[in-house]
Amino acid sequence: MEQSMPRTAGLYEVKEGDTAQSVSAACRVPAAALIAANGLTEFPPPGSILVIPAAEGETYIVRAGDTLSSLCKQFGMAEEEFVRLNGPLVYPTQRVWVRRPPRKNGASPSGTGE
Repeated sequence: MEQSMPRTAGLYEVKEGDTAQSVSAACRVPAAALIAANGLTEFPPPGSILVIPAAEGETYIVRAGDTLSSLCKQFGMAEEEFVRLNGPLVYPTQRVWVRRPPRKNGASPSGTGE
């Protein structure tokens, strides 16, 4: 059975000071997706080339008062899926990956209210 390769949106050259979180935010992909697409167990040194997986879904900027549970409910996601895509912690201004627009309260998927 062949292992499927991630669809790529491009390549990224690691720079001094980069982290999985900073690269994923800059490239607008979940850190977990970046790590999985590159088979990382630790972040590579500067000069390394990372595959940036293609986006599937949308991003949302976490607001004050949002919780893991409330975001899962709002976007109709299982907690396991949310954690796999974004990690277990959420904090205001964090960009998280979601599968569909919010279900209620008129919030936009970008979290900007636009």
